Amino acid sequence: MSRNYRGTEHEDNRNYTAEARDLVAGLKGNQLYEMYKIVTSQLQRGNSETRDKELEAVKSAIQKVTGIDKHRLQHIITGYRSSMADGANPRDGFSKPNKKKA
Repeated sequence: MSRNYRGTEHEDNRNYTAEARDLVAGLKGNQLYEMYKIVTSQLQRGNSETRDKELEAVKSAIQKVTGIDKHRLQHIITGYRSSMADGANPRDGFSKPNKKKA
């Protein structure tokens, strides 16, 4: 904010859905899923109101694309839902065995 800010708010006349549709129209195949992954990760951060509106519009535009895999989009949001993934610990992976201390 500038030091001359007096609390006046500007009017928001943008059409977020149309802008998002135009953006998504140029994407094909795997690019849609990559964009969805970026958008969902950015939505988890603290953003301004306009940025959140932009991201939500892009997210809904990608979800409305014909022929998109809904299960894959859900998988991007939720991640792995197996019992091994839920109960995993870092020591379960490859690690050096503990050495006996002398």
